[in-house]
Amino acid sequence: MKLHLKPAKKNECLIKSLINPRNMTKMETTFGAWMKDTARLNDERIWVAEHFSGRMVKAYNSIGSFQNGSSDMVDVRKFYQGCGHTVHNGSFYYHIAGTSNIAKYDFQTRRLHTLPINNALYHNFGYLLHNSKTYFKMAADENGLWLIFASSVDESIMVGQLDQKTFSITSYINTTYPRTKAGNAFIACGVLYVTDTKDTRVTFAYDLLKGKPVNVTFDLRPPGGVLAMLSYSPKDRHLYVWDHSYVRLYVVHFISDE
Repeated sequence: MKLHLKPAKKNECLIKSLINPRNMTKMETTFGAWMKDTARLNDERIWVAEHFSGRMVKAYNSIGSFQNGSSDMVDVRKFYQGCGHTVHNGSFYYHIAGTSNIAKYDFQTRRLHTLPINNALYHNFGYLLHNSKTYFKMAADENGLWLIFASSVDESIMVGQLDQKTFSITSYINTTYPRTKAGNAFIACGVLYVTDTKDTRVTFAYDLLKGKPVNVTFDLRPPGGVLAMLSYSPKDRHLYVWDHSYVRLYVVHFISDE
């Protein structure tokens, strides 16, 4: 399923603030990612990848089973690295640890597809997102799938647009923003948002569809603790967060919501 943008008026797709934060539950691990399928509207399952490396993903049937801890284990066949995974249209997208490959694991068929990413930092602690030990960050928004990574040429943040059917990158965008200034990142409505190194504010934004920076900043969280994960879901327009071992949801408030 591909989500299409309505013709946007100027700036209406930009985020104004994050509102109504709510804690879902507390986790045992500092690092991890929790995900719902960003494309399938009626899929309420929750997927959890604990820690910043592993090859098992927990599957919960609902928020309720997530909160009371009843899950199934899924072996995704290769070890993942970081906290930048996503679940999209029945597949788990992740970075294969120790390689420059990203993977697409189909939960139903159990098939694994791999895609090498050239000229990307992927080892030796040259993280894209240092706080979460993440080299590659997958992101889904109203335009489909994206891959955020750091260039091995100049260490700036790169974004590739992914075609989920062919599992290939159709275009690359160099934001020229240095990875060393980034705490975390997410994409919403065609705009890349990057936090500061303490993950307290969004301090940089880049319009991927127009190919230029935009002037947007807003507060995210108080300083302290590890922000392991920050991901937008176009399905419910929520921000999924793993912060200091708590998993949280924020409502994303766009300028157009005024």
